[in-house]
Amino acid sequence: MPPPEQFLSKRQRYQPIALPQHVSEEEIARDWTLSEQDRAEIGKYRTRFRLFVAIQLCAVRLYERFVPQVHALSPL
Repeated sequence: MPPPEQFLSKRQRYQPIALPQHVSEEEIARDWTLSEQDRAEIGKYRTRFRLFVAIQLCAVRLYERFVPQVHALSPL
């Protein structure tokens, strides 16, 4: 039986995501806008968890990893 496939090494998995300090409005719109399908999926979650799920969905698409501490993100 072949060994299980690994997408990221252990080091890569636990390396923090380096979010940029300054992003343009165009980058925000491109990377962090939800599609109608995304909104429909996120709408299945309780209201208080929707922002968390939306951030993680966009982060996985952009950085191929989850943001470990969403509550520490700045809204600006």
